Amino acid sequence: MRTCFLLAAAITGLGLALRLAMPVTPVDDPFRDVLRAYANTGSNTGETRAP
Repeated sequence: MRTCFLLAAAITGLGLALRLAMPVTPVDDPFRDVLRAYANTGSNTGETRAP
């Protein structure tokens, strides 16, 4: 149990350090256009089609 806790704490610490060390890259306009295009296509399957 102690080993799992230490491993989880180490992974959390490394994740936070990486998050603070690396700058966040903002999403650019062409990528937003792609997301909008996929969001507006709707679904082609009956299970996920809106009623």
